[in-house]
Amino acid sequence: MLCSKILVAYDGSDLSERSLEKAIEIAQMNAAIEMDILYTVDIPRTPYIVEDAFNSMQASMHQHGDDILAEAKAKLSSIENTFRFFKTEGQASQVILEHAEQHGCDLIVMGSRGLSGVKELLGSVSHHVVQYSSIPVFIVK
Repeated sequence: MLCSKILVAYDGSDLSERSLEKAIEIAQMNAAIEMDILYTVDIPRTPYIVEDAFNSMQASMHQHGDDILAEAKAKLSSIENTFRFFKTEGQASQVILEHAEQHGCDLIVMGSRGLSGVKELLGSVSHHVVQYSSIPVFIVK
């Protein structure tokens, strides 16, 4: 078998949508392949924001994550494979690497760039994941 558990880094961007589609293609090769769909809430830490504003921003970002994961769930409703959804706070690249290790994933599928739209071959998150991952990383362009 190619892999048994795929981690899809998902942020709702066009490239993460395509990453999810590629992961589905791989997973449909064998119904035993599981998928973890991970959304990372990367809340900026700044001393210049009032607590109420910070709490409001944090709640809004978590709600956005819930909405994004609901969209992903709708796309997966017709496949046989087992899939789980995770929303985690932290620095995206570190969260992705830690999740893959802690949950026994053997393939990471992610876009070359996320919502930041940085016009490089690889965004900073995907670059960090490729550099430090102990498992294969499938980058979607």
